Amino acid sequence: MLSEVATPALMADWQAVITWFHGAPSGMADPWVIALALVLTTLLLEDVAIAAGVALATQGTISWGLSLAAVGGGIAGGDLGLYALGIGATRVPWLRRRYIGERSAWARGQVTRRLPSAVLLARVIPGMRLVTYTACGFLRVPFAPFSAWVLLAVTLWTGALYGLSVAIGAALAQQLGLPLPVAVALPILVLAAAVPLWRFIHQRGRPPASTST
Repeated sequence: MLSEVATPALMADWQAVITWFHGAPSGMADPWVIALALVLTTLLLEDVAIAAGVALATQGTISWGLSLAAVGGGIAGGDLGLYALGIGATRVPWLRRRYIGERSAWARGQVTRRLPSAVLLARVIPGMRLVTYTACGFLRVPFAPFSAWVLLAVTLWTGALYGLSVAIGAALAQQLGLPLPVAVALPILVLAAAVPLWRFIHQRGRPPASTST
């Protein structure tokens, strides 16, 4: 059962990366077009965009600086988009009536005081960004500090994953004889598959909810 859950997601990620290799061979595509495609990919599959960015930079199709800027910029843009989504939610009448007022002012103060930890934790904990960043927009947390912390979090996160992929990928290429572009993409794809797999195992390990009669 676990393999039935994990394998389709991992294969889908592999197919996406393979498509990158066929669609943008070295020296045959404009780096800025590839960079734009990486930006757009982050809005759909962030992990695949990181894996593709590292692989394409390793392959020499795009420079490391442009690859990192495109992937990081796309991720940051998506995070700021969640903030904008929260602002847009304040225009919904029933949300305004229920949540805007003294309660929201108190919550805004609490989030603002804890903004650094809130943004950084949301970046690394799966599933937290949508709630946290949208809430920041809904509560009208000041945009300047929010965006600054988002940019810092994305820079640290993306840079760390790039470095991790290169280090582990180089070892995999040497030990297993894999092509280096594939080897450097593999750690991110495994990580992307491991998160839903861990959630599945965690949910299967929970005791069944008791029913009262």
